[in-house]
Amino acid sequence: MAGDDDDQPSFADVFGDGLLPAGDAAPEPLDPGVLAGIGAAGPAGVIGVPGAGPRFDGDTSELPPDACWALQELVTAPYLRRDSKRHWAAMMAHQDVMRSRLSELGLLLEVDEDRGFALTRQAADPSPHARVLLRARTLSLAASALALWLYNQYLLAPGDAVVEEQDMTDHLLGYKPAADTDEARFTGLAQAAIRQLQGTGLIDPVPGTSRYVVAPVITAVLSAERVAALTARYEQLAAGGAQGPAGDGSGDVAEEGEDA
Repeated sequence: MAGDDDDQPSFADVFGDGLLPAGDAAPEPLDPGVLAGIGAAGPAGVIGVPGAGPRFDGDTSELPPDACWALQELVTAPYLRRDSKRHWAAMMAHQDVMRSRLSELGLLLEVDEDRGFALTRQAADPSPHARVLLRARTLSLAASALALWLYNQYLLAPGDAVVEEQDMTDHLLGYKPAADTDEARFTGLAQAAIRQLQGTGLIDPVPGTSRYVVAPVITAVLSAERVAALTARYEQLAAGGAQGPAGDGSGDVAEEGEDA
């Protein structure tokens, strides 16, 4: 019917400013320039990370900030742990690029996803132009003897390798020569060895107790060759063939992954 068309509201009646309650301002129209920029910063479906701009004046990195900080951690810390969720997630997400960056510096990235750690090793570059960026930290005789014992404790209970501080001290006291009656000195050296291993991240104290958790990374620090060499050496020491591990000498366990 012709009259029905006359009863239909016009476009302006439906979509005009009169749709808003009296006194309410109409919203500003969208800027076409802003609309054109949406999604232009990256592939479709990728959400930008807040604060993902330059970290400092002159920053030209192609990696996001979290990945840069994780890379720094890999170079300066003894190792990276899975429970460091921010660094670990960034390292896993950008692992291939990080391997390339480290390789440029003559470093190798070793990742053990099962045990939850990652570390860097100095590559054996024979070129006379190569430079050593990582310096090995040599453990004391007492600390290396204790590390060997802790390695075996970890193999016995890899999911729950927890040791008492007194057990570690007693193990080292077993190397004390029978003629040496200065037990206090030996105990002090044993405590120093425990602190050294804690400083390298091979053991972690359990808060509020005298117990320590053996870190899985000990399996990477003590290679099969080192374990065999240390075992032979300390069997000789235990038999009285040389100075005990609580002496002032240095052991054979070298801790890589730490900046000099």
